[in-house]
Amino acid sequence: MYPNGCALAFEALMKETPYNHYDSGCDGICPECRFCCFHRPHWKYQSCVFKECPYSPVFLSTLRSPQDAEKER
Repeated sequence: MYPNGCALAFEALMKETPYNHYDSGCDGICPECRFCCFHRPHWKYQSCVFKECPYSPVFLSTLRSPQDAEKER
């Protein structure tokens, strides 16, 4: 049901304290991406460390389309 590598994401999430508030400053493929510690908004070909979101129960690709790359320039 969950993509490969999601155990790593959940393990990292469980190590955080309630006071760890990460904010990349940029929205990703969905508004929640902004607060994810795996979010990489300035990477050229994808917006996350993972190829698909480890927190989404449905397939959610983090690879950028050519149109998205053009919009962010």
